[in-house]
Parts: sequence; C-alpha cells; structure tokens
Amino acid sequence: MKHLIYAATATLALSAPLAARELVVSTWNAPTHPTQWAGWEPMFPKVTEATGGELTFKIVGGGALMGAKETLQGLGDGVADASILALSYHPSDLPTAQIVAELTMQSGDALAVSAAVTEFILTACEPCLAEFAANNVVYTGNYATAPYALISKEPITTPEGLKGKRVRTPGAAWDRFVTESGGSVVHTASAEMYEALNKGIIDVAMQPAASLKTYSLWDIASSITLGGYGVYNAGPLLSFNKDAWADLTPEERRAILDAIPEALIATTEGYLAQDDEARVTAAEKGMQVIEAPDALEDWLTAFNDKDVGTIIDSAGATYGVEGADEIAAAYREVLKKWTDRRADGMGRDDIVATLKAEVFDKLDENAYGL
Repeated sequence: MKHLIYAATATLALSAPLAARELVVSTWNAPTHPTQWAGWEPMFPKVTEATGGELTFKIVGGGALMGAKETLQGLGDGVADASILALSYHPSDLPTAQIVAELTMQSGDALAVSAAVTEFILTACEPCLAEFAANNVVYTGNYATAPYALISKEPITTPEGLKGKRVRTPGAAWDRFVTESGGSVVHTASAEMYEALNKGIIDVAMQPAASLKTYSLWDIASSITLGGYGVYNAGPLLSFNKDAWADLTPEERRAILDAIPEALIATTEGYLAQDDEARVTAAEKGMQVIEAPDALEDWLTAFNDKDVGTIIDSAGATYGVEGADEIAAAYREVLKKWTDRRADGMGRDDIVATLKAEVFDKLDENAYGL
C-alpha cells in the first residue's frame, strides 16, 4: 500500500512474519487541539497494544500534508492513510451527510450530538456511507465541539439585541439564524477575530467560550451569552483512505473500531473541559456571563423548527438529495434518543459503552468499509 510504511525485516526468508506497519494520519490542527491530545494520542497506543505492536500511527499535523479544504480529496487520493475531516467544506461531495451537519443548532448537548451523529451515519444512513465510499473514504464516527455562544462588547439578551449587528459565524445554520435575527453575517478566519472585534469590523463572535482564551477575546469583549446555539457536529474524528482500510487485517480493523467510541467521547469532553475553564476565568476577569436568556431561547426554538424546512428544501433543490425530509426526521429521532438519555443522567462511561454495544460491535470488520 502506497502510504503504509513497512519496517525492514531482519532476514529475507519467505517464512518471516509481516513487519509492523505505520499509518500516516494527517491533520491541519496543532498538537494542542482536543482531536489530538484527547482523541488520537490516547487512542493510538491502545490500538498498537491490541494488535500486538503490528499497527502504529504517525501524526503529521499543522496542515503539512493537507489543509482543511483539501483533505477529503487528498485522503481519497491516498496522500495520507487517515485524517480528520470537516464536512462543512464538502457539501457537494457529501450532500446527504451535509443535512446532518446543517442540523447543527438542534442540540447543545455535545456528548449527545457526538453519539447521535455517529450512530445515525453508521447505522441508518446508507446514502451517507455511499457518499464517503464514492470519495474513496471510510467513515468511523464524529466528535462534537462545546456549545457556541455570543461573544460581544455589549450584553445580548434578546433577539432585538442582534439587529444591525455584524456577527462572525461558523456558517451554515448560524448564518441563517443571524440573518433571521436582523443581523449581518461576516466570515473571517478564527485567527482574525480578535482584530475584527477590536476594530469594530464585527460586533459579535459566535464561538465556544474556549475561544475567549484561545484567541484572547476576553481582552476586548465584556460579555458572553450562553444558550442553545448548537455545537459543531460536522467533524469525523478519524476517517480512512479506503485502500488503506482494506489493506489492514480484520483484526486491525476490529482494534480500531473497538477504540473509536472512547476517542470520540474523549475528544468531545476535551472541548467541554476547555470551555468550562474559560467560562470560570471569564467571570474572574470581570466579563458578564449571561446564562440562556428566555427571550433568546424562545426565539432559538422557533428558528430551529422553521429552519428544518429550509435545510430540507436546500438539500433537494441545490444538491438533488432524494428523501431529504425523511433523512432529517430520522436523524432528529436518533438525536432525541441520545438527548433523552443524557437528560436521564447517562454519563460519559455509559455513553461510550452504549455506543460500542449498539453501534460499533455490530460493524463487521470483515465487511465494513470494504
């Protein structure tokens, strides 16, 4: 296989066992990103141990191999054996999966969202899996970020507070929410948010609370409004080049599938931990931390109910997805199941165990992704 690196064997005897192989894993993120320190770095040694040292991993980060927008094609072409993905960059290549990504504001419970998206795509969305396969990619599950919030210089507690405001958004449903609220959407790189907010290019940044620390926004913002703004749910944690996946032994594929549920939830928890820390520090720095104002929450509920129809219409009219309404309804049903479980007190360990038993244990390592 093109990107599997085989260690040199001590002898050339035909009877010698196959040497360990190393999978090259690409990311555009830095080692400080939760996908690495919370997800991959604990997971990969476990897979190596489960395979008796036969399978190892080499992370190539910082976009050295592929940037975010190039990764789907690059992964399919075999530039790397595996990689993180961002579905929001590929709506025309993955139009059915994009329906799920567009439903990003339907829940702010990151752990429920990670489990729901993963279960839905792996067990209930054959068109989604077919789209990945058509790009020569194998999907293995999604993480989710911490909930988004409104970061601004002035407190925002009502929908009217967004009217006339220039809001930096991550795109998708958030764009429509801002527009429907009477604001204007500004797309700027994350690294440019500080300068944009400082110079008045934007009035509000829609970001998780952790961005206050990551981008030093708490040095210029005075308020953060929390609430039901959803989470980024379009991030497959570890997708594989289809040829690289096929070259693995069934035992190696099984080891990866067994380790994925923990990695998905651990990555999501990594985001949440950073978010919790930032909220506490923001208050200590004198920022006003506003907890889900009723007026905004009521408006968010009304918007989300309406936006589902917009997403369905766009999937059919723009990308030709058939049965978009059924796909959206099916995903929302799975999301409700996981949200209800969380409301009933399901914790992280039970989420991992349930996800493994109900989803990953049912994937056949001799057939899935081949």
